[in-house]
Parts: sequence; structure tokens; C-alpha cells
Amino acid sequence: MNKVLRYILIGVGAIALLLIAAALVCFKPLDTTPYRQTEFYKREMETIGAIPVLQSEINNHTSEMPQVGWSQVNLLPPFTTPIAIDANRGGRNFEGVHDSIYVRAFVFKQGKKKIAYISADLLIIPPTVARIFDTLLMREGFDRRNIYFTATHTHTSIGAWHDSYVGEIFAGKYDPRVPMHIAHCIADAIINAEKNCSPAKIGYAEIPTTKLVFNRLVKERGKVDSLLRIVKIEKASGEKAAIITFAAHCTVFHKNMMQITGDWGGLMMDQLDTSGKMNFASFSAGSVGSHGPYEITKDQEKESTYMADHVAEIVLANFDSIKVGEVSSINMQHVPLYLREPEMRVSQNIIIRPWLFKKLFGDEPSFINTLQIGDIYFAGTPCDFSGELDYALDSTARQDDLYLLVTSFNGGYIGYVTDNKWYDMNTYETRTMGWFGPGNGDYFSEVITKLMAKAKGH
Repeated sequence: MNKVLRYILIGVGAIALLLIAAALVCFKPLDTTPYRQTEFYKREMETIGAIPVLQSEINNHTSEMPQVGWSQVNLLPPFTTPIAIDANRGGRNFEGVHDSIYVRAFVFKQGKKKIAYISADLLIIPPTVARIFDTLLMREGFDRRNIYFTATHTHTSIGAWHDSYVGEIFAGKYDPRVPMHIAHCIADAIINAEKNCSPAKIGYAEIPTTKLVFNRLVKERGKVDSLLRIVKIEKASGEKAAIITFAAHCTVFHKNMMQITGDWGGLMMDQLDTSGKMNFASFSAGSVGSHGPYEITKDQEKESTYMADHVAEIVLANFDSIKVGEVSSINMQHVPLYLREPEMRVSQNIIIRPWLFKKLFGDEPSFINTLQIGDIYFAGTPCDFSGELDYALDSTARQDDLYLLVTSFNGGYIGYVTDNKWYDMNTYETRTMGWFGPGNGDYFSEVITKLMAKAKGH
């Protein structure tokens, strides 16, 4: 009996040692080093410091009016895919089309310089798609350095675009046809947009809203970016277009919805396109982190109509009054974004090790994109960027005589970036999706602030 017990104890001890060894291999303590004391911060500041001051370039282009063109391409593939986000849909393929989905492109040209602005009815611009543009449009003069990517963030679009374990959780089983299909749709939209470029004047407005967006992370305890931001483009021919950003998640349709839809954002753009007040409308997810669409009803059809109708109504009521003028210059920066090692937490202070994170999630480079059109300044982030951070950034932009539009989903993805004060909360946004450690709210804000200063020649 003692011999049997001894074998049992030896076996239990061996299992315990294996579990301890596995834990040490797979997990480690959270790195809480203040971000300004890290090597990645130093490297980022050196990168930004090396960017040439743009003020002299701005002064050289005052005599030439930018040309602008636009186009859209239907994004539905000739085959079915899972739906992204796949959560609660069990990997099933979409079963029809509620309303169609598109890639919408603008091309801005001035002298030899040209820049494309993309918005796609997708959950995100997948990294697998963005990297294709390192070569796809080289002959046409476009690559990731002059393509500003955004997405509407609909949760009911095509999936199967990321070849990783977590990618399949979000977007369904990977299908290599999908990234190529999306990339070619974007490429066609860019090419077509460039073909109809002509001189244009540009203006901007931001409209406060009520009962359209709320702070879904901390409710009344947090700030809400309620501003509807509108860039108006008017060609010499009289044709008009709009680029619109807003902080409300495009997530009315979800779970049991098995038809493809652009959600309220797509429905809103359809209304604007047929309104007679403009020829073309594009919508991009703004600082949607921590922000959700105001829920007037649980009925998804009625809720999507509510959001689409009210946003469209505000745009149309203000569009004619937005003054346009000549723009002195256009410019884009594609800036590497250096981060901590990935730090997905399994508890308050324990994370999975970076090698395991990369095994599960993949390993993609991150970057910040900026697009400056005169005094209108876009900052494209690789994340769900929190609208709570817009308050301080807007104030800084005003000091530099800029109008700031922060967009999410720029062709990379690093999870959620939220206000630092909520980092210790055990929530989906802060723990499950806060992948790169504490301090990112302040870090991203500082990076964007320094890039705006560069744009103004500081």
C-alpha cells in the first residue's frame, strides 16, 4: 500500500512540476514600466524627429489647386465567406445580402504628389490586405506610403481574411482568395478615382449630436465624443462629395444576422448618395473605442434605421452651409509605430508570453498614418481608438490651427487603445482586447500630437 501511495505521490509531483514549467514557459508578469522610460518610446521619438519639417513644402504648393476624384467598387465576392465578426455565428457562411458593401476611394493629386483615401465596408482593413499594396499598384504610383486606409467597422461583412488562430475566431476560417479579392477591389476603386480627378475646393465642419452615441465602457463616468465630422469636397464642375467620420460603432447588426450588411453606416451612405445634395458619400469609423451607437430599441432593423436616418439628416441639414476654399497642400505620412511586446493579460498582472501571443495572433507591423489636406488633419490608427481621448487631441489641434479627424483600422490592428485611467478594469475593451500594455492612451496621443506639430513646422 505504501508503495502504491509513493507512486501516486511521485506522479502527482511530476504533473505539478510539468504544470509549473508550462506556466513559466507560457506566462510572465505584466510589464508596467512607464512608457516614456522604454526603448520603444525612444525609438518612436527618434523616428518622428527624423521626419522632415513640412512647412517649407506647404509654401511651395500654394499656387496649384489640388485635384480630387472618387469612385466606389462593390465588395461582394463571387463566392461566400464566413461573416466577420464570426462570434456566435459558428463559422457559417453568409446566407444573402441585406444591403450591399463597397470600397469607396478618393484620390487627391497636387503636382507630382498623389494620395488615396480608402474606406471599406469591413470590420477592419486586414493586415493581409494592406501588405499586398507594397507591390499591387506600384506602376500606378501607389503603395502603403500614400494610401490612407480606413474601414466602417461593420460587424456583418465578409470574413476569412486572416490566417491565424485568433484571426479565425474573429473572421472565420481563412480563405486566401479573400485578401486578394479585397485588395483588387480597393485597387480598382483607386484607379477609377484617379481617372476622374479634377480641381476641387475643400471645407470642413463638425456638428455636435445628441442621442446618437454613448460611452459603452463606463457609461456616464466617461467622456463622449459626439461630434459628427464632415469634409466637403466640391469640384469646379459642381460635383460634390463628403468624407464623414463618427465615433459610434457600426455594430447594430450582430449575432444572428446572417446576411451581409454595411450596418447603419452603409444605409446612411445610401441615403446621402441619393439625396440630390451630393454625388458621393464616404463614411469611416472614427474614434470608436469605448463608444457605441445610442440604443433607441433592441430591434436591429429599427435601430439601424434610427442611426442611419438621424446621421444622414444632420449631414444634409448642414452640408450646403459648409464653406469650401482652395487648399494650399496635401501630404501623407506613413510612420512606423513601436510598441511594447504584446501583453495580453490572463489576470490583472499576468500575461501570456510574447511568443505565444504571436503564435495565436500573428505578428504584424504597426504604424500611424496621417493625411493633411490644408488645415484638415487625419490621423489613422491601427486599433479601436477611444473617443475619450479626442478631447485633449482636439484642443491641441486647435492650437495648431488644425481640424483633427482620428480614424481607426488603418491596415494594422493592435486591439483597443483606451484612456489610461480605465486600464485596470476587467472588461472586454481593457483586458481582453488591451494587448500592448499600460499607457497606450497617453502614448498614442503624444505620437499624434508630435506628428501634428511636425505638420505645422514646429
